[in-house]
Amino acid sequence: MASLPLHAHWVEGEPLGDVVAMSGIADRYRRIAPDGRPIATGVALVADAAACTNPSLGRGISLGLVHAASLPAIVRAHLDDPRAVSEAWDASTEERLTPWYRATVAFDRARRAQVDAILEGRPVQATDDPAGKATAALVVALRHDADVFRGFVDIMSCLALPQEVMSRPGFAERVSELDAAHDPPPPPGPSREQLVALLA
Repeated sequence: MASLPLHAHWVEGEPLGDVVAMSGIADRYRRIAPDGRPIATGVALVADAAACTNPSLGRGISLGLVHAASLPAIVRAHLDDPRAVSEAWDASTEERLTPWYRATVAFDRARRAQVDAILEGRPVQATDDPAGKATAALVVALRHDADVFRGFVDIMSCLALPQEVMSRPGFAERVSELDAAHDPPPPPGPSREQLVALLA
C-alpha cells in the first residue's frame, strides 16, 4: 500500500463484508411548480426527491436537511392554501437547493473533463470550461493562502456557494495570482500508468 499512502490505513483492520458497488449516481432535478405554477398541490419534493447528484462531494445529507428545515414554516404560513404552499415551496427550493445542485453538476462536468484529458494524454488544465478552470486554480491556491483555504472550506461545508466565495473582494484575483505562481500539486498516490501497472 506504499503506492496509495492516503488509503494505507484501510487495510489495517478486518473488513465487515464484501465490497459493495455504489449505484444510483445520476444527476436529477424535478419541480412540482415549473415556472412557479404548480402542476400538483399537496405534494412537496424534499431533498433528493427535488434534486440530487452523485455523492462524490458528500453534500447530500447536509443539503437535504437544510432544504427540509424550511418546509414546516412554509406549511404553517399557508396552511389553508395548498396552491400557496406549492408556490412558496418551489420558490424556497429554487433559492436554497437548486443553486447547490447546479454548482455540483458544474463541478462534476469539470472533473469529467479532467478525467477525459488524462485518458487522452492531454494536459489536465487544458479546458475551456470556466468552472473547471476556477476549480483547478482554487485547488492550487488553497495550499498557499489561509483566506483562500477558508473560502474552500466554506464551499465544501455548504456555507457559501462557489460563486459567492469567488465574488468576495480580491478573492478571485488572489486565486489567479497563486495559481500562476505555483504548479498543481502532485496526485496523492500513483499516476494512472502506475495504477494500471499495479492492477495488471
